[in-house]
Amino acid sequence: MRFLLPVLSCLLVACGARTLLEVDPPPGDAGATDGMPDTPTRELRIDCGRSVQFTTPRLPLFLSAEILEAPDPVVAQGWTLVDRPAGAIASLAPSSGPSATLQQDLPGFYAVRFDARDAAGRTASCDVQVESIVGPPRAICPESEVRTPVGVPVTIEGAGFDDIAVVGYRWQFLTGPSMASLIPLESAITTFRADVAGQYQIQLEVRDEDGATDTCVTRVRVIGPPSVSCPGAVEGPSRQPIFFVVGTSDDTRVASGTAELLSAPDGSRVVLGADSVTRRGDTFTVTFTPDRAGPYRVRFTATDEDGLTASCDVDVIALETPPDAICPEVVETRPLVPTDVVGSGVDDGAIVSYRWETVALAPGSTARMPMPANRAATVFTPDIAGEYRLRLTVRDDSGHEASCETRVRAIATEGLRVEMFWDTVSDMDLHLLQPGDGQWRTEDSCYYANCLRGGPDWGVRGVDEDDPSLDIDNTREFGPENINVELPENGIFRVGVHAFSNNARAVTVRVYCGGSTTEPRQTFGPVPLNGSSEDFWRVADVTISGATCTITPLGTPGRPDIRSAPSGPFPR
Repeated sequence: MRFLLPVLSCLLVACGARTLLEVDPPPGDAGATDGMPDTPTRELRIDCGRSVQFTTPRLPLFLSAEILEAPDPVVAQGWTLVDRPAGAIASLAPSSGPSATLQQDLPGFYAVRFDARDAAGRTASCDVQVESIVGPPRAICPESEVRTPVGVPVTIEGAGFDDIAVVGYRWQFLTGPSMASLIPLESAITTFRADVAGQYQIQLEVRDEDGATDTCVTRVRVIGPPSVSCPGAVEGPSRQPIFFVVGTSDDTRVASGTAELLSAPDGSRVVLGADSVTRRGDTFTVTFTPDRAGPYRVRFTATDEDGLTASCDVDVIALETPPDAICPEVVETRPLVPTDVVGSGVDDGAIVSYRWETVALAPGSTARMPMPANRAATVFTPDIAGEYRLRLTVRDDSGHEASCETRVRAIATEGLRVEMFWDTVSDMDLHLLQPGDGQWRTEDSCYYANCLRGGPDWGVRGVDEDDPSLDIDNTREFGPENINVELPENGIFRVGVHAFSNNARAVTVRVYCGGSTTEPRQTFGPVPLNGSSEDFWRVADVTISGATCTITPLGTPGRPDIRSAPSGPFPR
C-alpha cells in the first residue's frame, strides 16, 4: 500500500469565487434624516475562495474566508457544515472566525458555508463544495473568465488534485477565432497569447501515477479596440444639416459613440453636442450644421464595453450658399405713426448691405419709402389705413442676394375715421360736420382752416377724445387727407369734399367706424370734381349710436350730390 500524501496545486489566480450580498439597513438604523435625502445602501462583501475544493478521506482541509468590505465592524463570522455523505463522520472547527479545518472520513461531497454579520445587521454568506476523492485525479482551472488584450501574454494558472499525486499536465487549444500560443504545454502554469480578439477555450489535462486523467476548460477572452469605418470626405451646403454614417464592430459590443470638432473655418461657432450622434445597431450617424463655408474636420470615437476606443476623422466641406433675409411677417400700427421695422440677414460669410423698398401701398396712399433704406432696421410711416408690403434685400460678401417681405397693417382704431385721396395734382379739401351743425366752413366744423392736428371742441366740453382732428392738408399732390374722432358722440356726422383749386378726375372717400380695421366700412367714388366752379360733394351721413355705426349716402347710385359752393359758409 502506498502512503503518499495527496497533492493539491491551487494557485492564487485560480482561487476566489466571491459571494456578494447587498442588504438594506435594519429598522432603527437611520439611513436618512428628516428633510435629507436617503443615504445609499452599502453592502457587506466576502470571499470564500474557490467554490469547489478537493481533499481525500482523513486528510484535513483548511478553509479560509476574507472580509472584502464591511461598512460597520463585523460582529459575527464562522464556518458551518451543511451537508455530508451518508454515514460520514465530519467536523468543522473552530465554529467562529474566518478560518476553519474540515475533518472527514469518507469519500463524497461535503457542503460548507461561511456567514458574516456586521454591527448594522448586514449579512453575507458563501458556499463551498468539498469533494473527498479516492481514485482518478481532478483537473482545476480558473473559475472565472481570463481577460487579456490582443497580443498581450497572460499567465493561466491551473492545478490538479489526486489522492496520491498528480504526475503530468498538458494544455491544449480547443476553440477560438484564431490559433493561440500556449507556452509551456506540459506544466500547471502556462502563458496564453492571441493576436485576434474574441472568445477562446483551452483545456488542461492532469494525469496521476496510475495513468488516470481528468480535464477542465478555461475561458479566455481576448479584448481589442472596436473597428470604425468612416467615409473619406463629405460635402454639403452650409447652414443646412450635413450628416455622415460610421460603421463599427467589436469583439463584444460598442458601448457608445461620440463626435468632436477638430477644426473649422474662422468665425465658426459650431459645437458638436451629445445630440449630434444617433445610433442604430452598430451604425452611428453624425449630424451637424456648419455655419460658415469651408473645411471642417470631425473625429468620431467608438468606445466598447471594455473601455477600449478607436477613432476616425472625416473631412466635411461646407459649400457656400446665398444668405437668408429675415423679416417680421406682420407689423401692426396706426396711420401716420412712425413704425419700426427690424430685419436681419444670416449668411455663411458676412452680410455687407441691406436695402428696403416699398412693394405695395394701401389704395390711395402716397406714403414715402422706409427710411433709412440701407440699414437692417428702418422706419415706415403709413399715411392711411390699410395694408402695405415692404421688401428687404440683403447681400453677402460673395455678391449673393436674398429678399423677404413684411406686411405693415395700419389699423383704423378710431370710432370714426374719414379718408380722402384723388388722382390729379390739385387741392381737394375734406370736411366733417358734427351732429346738429347746420353749416360748412364755420369755426365749429372740421376742415383745413380750424381742424389741422386738433380742431373745435365737440361733444363734452374739455374732453379731447370726442373732438375731430385733420391730420394732413395736402394742397399740391394726390392726398390723402384724413379726419379722425377717437370717441365720437352719438348723432349724425356729415362728410363733404370741397374742390378748392384745379380739377380732379377721381376723388375717393372711405369711411371707417367701429375701430380696429384695415378695411373701410364703405367707399364712395371715384367722383370727378371741378375746382374752377368750387364743386362741393355732399358724400354721406354717418350715424353713431354707441358701438353701432350706420352710413347713408347722400347721392343716388351713379349721381353723387355735387353742388357749387359759394365763397363763405353755406348750408348743411
